Amino acid sequence: MYFIDCETHLWPPMDDLSYFPNFKRYSATAKGLGAILSSKEALLPEKRVASADALIKSMDEGGVTHSCTLPEIMLGLSYGHRARSTNGWLAKEIEKYPDRLIGVANVGPISMRGKGAIWELKYLVKERGFKACKVYAPDDCPLNDPQMWPLYETIQELGIALFVHTGIAYLQPGRSAYCHPMLLEQVCADFPEIPIVAYHMGYPYFRELIMLAMLNQNLYLSTSLLWQLTRGDHSPTLFGEIIGEAIAFTGTDRLIWGTDWSGSYLSVKAMTEVVKNYQIPEEVQKRCGYSPLTDEDRRKWAGLNLAKILKIEGGTK
Repeated sequence: MYFIDCETHLWPPMDDLSYFPNFKRYSATAKGLGAILSSKEALLPEKRVASADALIKSMDEGGVTHSCTLPEIMLGLSYGHRARSTNGWLAKEIEKYPDRLIGVANVGPISMRGKGAIWELKYLVKERGFKACKVYAPDDCPLNDPQMWPLYETIQELGIALFVHTGIAYLQPGRSAYCHPMLLEQVCADFPEIPIVAYHMGYPYFRELIMLAMLNQNLYLSTSLLWQLTRGDHSPTLFGEIIGEAIAFTGTDRLIWGTDWSGSYLSVKAMTEVVKNYQIPEEVQKRCGYSPLTDEDRRKWAGLNLAKILKIEGGTK
């Protein structure tokens, strides 16, 4: 089965930021979230290894062919001192494994950088081979803010995909309203040629996102971060209801797999096993009228759908 991960995060060491109060709050939240997502002891983010080498090792363990890699800005963690990682640093990491890692630019905050962000995005796509752009609204302004339109226009002009954080702003409280799925309504309508991949399926607002995707053929549903609903004490029933509802309204051609990998403590293999083995519980199938997942559904979810979006050769098997 061909796997392509829509969301992985790389960053250099961050121990130099650990004394900032906002970073301490973020670190505590990240560790708590990590404990939920992993069976291993969750590490503080400043102690995780989030390099290309660590990611490739995890990809090999899980049988993943390609991963979309993202830098993280989050200037608020250090009161504007520095970004967690930069596009330039990420580009150097990608150069170590050009056949495996796919560059996804993060040129925010758009409200602060303006034309400079537009210039950098064009450079990264044309000169460094980046294939998509991520918008993380909690760093910036709401997804439907008019300040974002020049960026969306540039993305459409470049013919690349737009990846968007949707749902709760897990690590930057106070900005969740900026990334509510319904804020994508006007974006989808004004830019129908842009493939838009909504991370985390808008959780916990997944129903709003699914309905929006039903109305807009350019909107794709990513299950990154949701795989934990199938594990341990979490409810595989809830995951089945979400996946089943998404397929019922949008089909299987717009379901996208991803991990939200953010350091070496997470097991990519455990996440690929979900796609290979998970089945919508029979009780959910009967109660909701959903069909069981087929091998073809799994192949599309695992990588074929995203490969088409990113125009990756060889990602059709």
